[in-house]
Amino acid sequence: MKNILKLLIIMMFLVGCEDFLDEEPEAFRTPTTFYQTPGEIDQGLAGVYRINRTIHNQLQLRFGESRSDNANIEITGDGGGIGDDQLNEFTMDATNGRIAEYWQNNYVGISRANFVLANIDNVPYENPDTRNARKGEAIFLRTLFNFNLVRIFGDVPYVTGPGETPDQILSDEFIGRDPAAEIYQSILEEAQRAVDLLPRNTDNPGRATRGAALMLKAKIHLAQQQYAEARPLLEEITTLGYSLLPNYVDVFFTKNHNEGIFEIQYSPALDQGADFFRNFVPFNSGQDILGSASTPNSRGNQFQPTQELIDLYDDSDARKAHNFSTYLDVDTNIEYQWVSKFAFPFDINQPNQQNINWQMYRYADALLMLAECYEKAGGGDPSTLIGQIRTRAGLSPTLTAAEIADLEQTIADERRRELAFEAHRYFDLLRTDKLVEVMTVHGAQQVTDGLNVTADAYQNIRTIIGLPFGQVVNFGFEQTPGWE
Repeated sequence: MKNILKLLIIMMFLVGCEDFLDEEPEAFRTPTTFYQTPGEIDQGLAGVYRINRTIHNQLQLRFGESRSDNANIEITGDGGGIGDDQLNEFTMDATNGRIAEYWQNNYVGISRANFVLANIDNVPYENPDTRNARKGEAIFLRTLFNFNLVRIFGDVPYVTGPGETPDQILSDEFIGRDPAAEIYQSILEEAQRAVDLLPRNTDNPGRATRGAALMLKAKIHLAQQQYAEARPLLEEITTLGYSLLPNYVDVFFTKNHNEGIFEIQYSPALDQGADFFRNFVPFNSGQDILGSASTPNSRGNQFQPTQELIDLYDDSDARKAHNFSTYLDVDTNIEYQWVSKFAFPFDINQPNQQNINWQMYRYADALLMLAECYEKAGGGDPSTLIGQIRTRAGLSPTLTAAEIADLEQTIADERRRELAFEAHRYFDLLRTDKLVEVMTVHGAQQVTDGLNVTADAYQNIRTIIGLPFGQVVNFGFEQTPGWE
C-alpha cells in the first residue's frame, strides 16, 4: 500500500456548516506552519466534511439511484445532460465527466484527511479525548472515500499520505492500482480504528461518532457479503440509543434526531442550505411546486420514479403518499410522477436553500441490514426488525407466508421502499450480485416505454467502472478491461 509522506502546499479548505464547520480559513500557509492548533485542525476537518457533502449532493445520488431500477431521467437527449444520460443508461465510456468528478472528489477528500492525520499528533490538546475524536473523524471520512472508490472502480491507488490535489498524490511515482481485496482489508482495519477513537455521542451535530463508524464498517463487510462479520457491528448500533422516529416525514424534515446516525449538515443561516430537491421536480413545473424561492433544475426530474417502484408500495403505506406526487402540466395535460420525499419549503429570503439535512446513515437502514445478516447468517429473527419498519409506515408488522418463504426478496423490497432515493439501491444491487439481472429487465421496460434515446441503452451493464480517461493518459494507469 502507498504511504506518501510528501508535505505539499496546503489547499485552501472550503468551510462547512454549524459550529465546527463554520470556520474561516487562515491565510495561505505551508504544512510546516499550519495545523498547529486545535482550531486549525477543525478548519482542516471542515474541508473534509464539505467534500463529503459535495460527493453526496452531486454524485452519490446519481450513482446510487440513476443507475438503478428506482429511477429514470424525465428528459434525455439534450446536450447539457448527455453525461447523466449515459450514467443512467449504462452507455458511458471512460471519458464520461461524472466518472472523473467521482474520482477527483474522493481523492480530494482523501488528500484533505491525510493532511489532518499527518499533523494532528503534533498539535497540543488539553484533553487527549478531543484529539482522539478528531483523529477518528479524519480516519472515518478517509475510509469512506476509499470505500466509495473501491466499490465503483475496483482496483485503485490506496493513498495514505497528503497531497494538495489528486494529481499530486497520484504522481508518476505512484501509478499502480492496488488490488481491491487488499484495499477492503485495509479499510476494514481503518474503520475499526475509527470505531475505537470516536465517542458514542457528540455535542456538535454533524461530527462522526462511534455509531457512524460501525455503520461504515458493517457496509464494508456487506459489500463483500460477509454477513456474520457485519452482524455484531449492527447489533451494537441497536444498543447506542438510536430509535425510529414515530413519523416517517420527520426523518427528512427535522435535523439531528434519534434516527440519524450520520447526517450531512446544511444551514441556510450560513448560506449553505440544501438544494438537492430541485433535481426531483418536473422541469416544466415552474413555481407550482417550488414556489418563488427556487426554480427547477433545467433537466428537472432527474430521478423520475419508475411505475414499478411506485407499485411496490401498498396504497395504505404512509411512505407512498410522502415519497411520490403527481404534477399535471395544464398546458399539455400530461401528468408527471415525481419524488416529493424531500419537499421541504425553500427559504423565501434565500433562494434555492432548504433547512434540512441529508440522512446518509440512519437507524432504519441499520435495522434492515441487520435483518439481512440474520437471514443470511442466523443469530436472530429478521421478521421482527422488518416489522418495526412496517409499523412506522402504518402497515401490519406480520409477514405473509409468501414473504417468509422468500425473506431475501422481502428484505430487498423493504429496503427499496424505506430507503428509496437515498442513494442505496444501486449499491444494494451491486453487492448482492443482482445488478445485471435487475437492470436488464428494467432497461427492457424503459426501452419499451420509449424513455431512452440511445439504441444500445442497458446493453452493456458492467459492475466495475473504468478509470477516468484523463488519469490513464496522464499517469499511465492500466485501464479496466472493457473500458479501453
